Amino acid sequence: MARKIENQADKKSAQPTPKKHIPASVPNDLLGTLDDFFDKRLGWTIWVIMGISLIFSLFLFDSRVSLSGDDSFYIIRAHDFLHSFKYPGFQGPLYPIVLSVFVAIFGISLVPLKIVSMISMLGFIYLFFIAFRKRIPSTLLVIIMLAVSVNSFILYYGSQTYNEALYMLVMMLLVLVFFRNFIDREGNGTLKENLKRHFVLAAVLLALTLTKNMGYSAVFAICGYFLFRAQWKNLLYAIVAFGVLFAAYQGVKYGLWHEGGMQVSSQGSGLMYKDYYNPQAGKEDLAGFYQRLITNSDLYLSKHFMSIIGFRKAEPIMTVNSLTTILVYLLALGALLITFFKNRYLFFTGLLTGPFLLITFIILQVKWDQSRLIIPVAPMLLLMILALLYYISKIKKYKLLQIAVPLLGVVIFFQSLAVTAVAAKTNSGINGRFGGLTPDWKNYLKASEWADKNLPKEAVIGCRKPSISFVYGNGRNFYGIMKLPAYSTESFFNNWANNEKDYLLFNYAELSGKQLTQQFYSSLKQNMQAMLFIGDTVFVVDKVNDSSRVQLSEAAKAAGFNSYSSVSAFKSTFNMARDQKIYYPDSLLYQLEKAKVTHIMTANLRRNSTQKDGLIINTVERYMAFIQEKYPSIFTKVSQIGDDDNEPAVIYKIEYSKYDRSLSNPAGK
Repeated sequence: MARKIENQADKKSAQPTPKKHIPASVPNDLLGTLDDFFDKRLGWTIWVIMGISLIFSLFLFDSRVSLSGDDSFYIIRAHDFLHSFKYPGFQGPLYPIVLSVFVAIFGISLVPLKIVSMISMLGFIYLFFIAFRKRIPSTLLVIIMLAVSVNSFILYYGSQTYNEALYMLVMMLLVLVFFRNFIDREGNGTLKENLKRHFVLAAVLLALTLTKNMGYSAVFAICGYFLFRAQWKNLLYAIVAFGVLFAAYQGVKYGLWHEGGMQVSSQGSGLMYKDYYNPQAGKEDLAGFYQRLITNSDLYLSKHFMSIIGFRKAEPIMTVNSLTTILVYLLALGALLITFFKNRYLFFTGLLTGPFLLITFIILQVKWDQSRLIIPVAPMLLLMILALLYYISKIKKYKLLQIAVPLLGVVIFFQSLAVTAVAAKTNSGINGRFGGLTPDWKNYLKASEWADKNLPKEAVIGCRKPSISFVYGNGRNFYGIMKLPAYSTESFFNNWANNEKDYLLFNYAELSGKQLTQQFYSSLKQNMQAMLFIGDTVFVVDKVNDSSRVQLSEAAKAAGFNSYSSVSAFKSTFNMARDQKIYYPDSLLYQLEKAKVTHIMTANLRRNSTQKDGLIINTVERYMAFIQEKYPSIFTKVSQIGDDDNEPAVIYKIEYSKYDRSLSNPAGK
């Protein structure tokens, strides 16, 4: 009998705890009155806000490709997944897989693909309302939702093919699942009920991590909540459930694609370097990561976050303010502390926001400096700061501060609205595929289209922005030349020291303006192995045998300039403390030949997009120049888009057959 009564008691305790409706505050103060007012009108307020969001999303809708090129890579991965079943692992596979469905239906058409982001952004706004309604004070909910509905920084990602909009949607689904299954009902359930809710949570969490690598920060939020609330069973269940689903996914991935590595490894390994684009600079140390945290905190909190909420004007060049950064940190920490006691839903929101930002600040390169990187959690960071002011002002002796909450809400709304109005007006004047673009970009994109229509189907075109060319070139094969390969000067000097008789070096500046015999010039080019940079001084490195060594040395002496045949003599002559770089023409050409590149497209893409000052992104041009030093006639001009004085783009054919050479990689020897 006692056992029967005990079992009945267990069943009773296992029932879901009813959703805790947060009653409107007794309207004896300003915030209580506002909460009561909004509580009664939330049913239709959400549709007004959704309507505002949709209208401004349409006003801001940009049918062009983003000129950064990063978003276009998602389209490439979607195309490769659809047509080659290639696993889209870099940066998260879920978004390219979703896009692949629309690529299958519409092809590489930007508008349908961007509408996926718009739907995701509107879905995020709706789920935000559903998740927080009756769980936080209505005044806070309405302020945040109104601010988001007119915020051009956030709505911008509703018309881009970045994964931010989908990430925000999945993140808010995670928040809703957590609120309903773990905060609304904190009582112990049956084993079946616990397994069900934990596996549902683990499935959404896995989807978040597959959308964006930063989704792993939510693992800290979930485990942190259970840890702070001393919910040890939930902590154990959560770890086991996610571990099981993650292992199952890894097994499926390996079975289908033979991909056994961790998703974050492909991108994460590069983040460990001091310079993501120059591994030769070495791995970052502990002091370096600490400096990243300090610098990125300043960049993203005092600059980008303040711009997002309308307190600073976003400009190409902006200063940082460490006092603002410290203030935001103090407000965020204060909000986390007070919501631990006042509101569990907001406490979890803070835990979700904090790790996302801290991991971002620690691992990302300082040079990236983009507001995009904190957009997913910007609304929640603002919510936490306003929540701190809300709960402090509810304390009787700080009651006068209550006016600050709605006042800040009004300021943020109208500041955001003003910025968005300007952006919408600018966007309204943009028409067509090339509308609003400067000549450098117009010519580049038109050249990409020309390549698609005029070059053979098997052609592979090297260029600086392959993802953008892929979109405008209707899925043609473009090969990215986005950086010059970094080769080790230390290895070169060691090799020279061990084989001194095999090398002769010439100062490039001394060769200029000299009358060189055809024989000497031909011999110099034929034996050229590399170009060595010591600071601003450039040297031609020739690898020679005994006969050519004597011939070159005598010809150089007769022409009146020096050659360097000894490592020790060379190092004693020049300041070796300066920056050192070395480039191998054959190795550069080897990469193109190995990738079956048949053509190269150059452009005059401006470094500063707002000014035509002659400074361009010259990676491709430099790449070609080093090859031409050894093979002067290897590139033949095929087409030019744009006049010579109007930032043209030029397509060249690579004439491999003009030179008797075998496929080799001298730098690898």
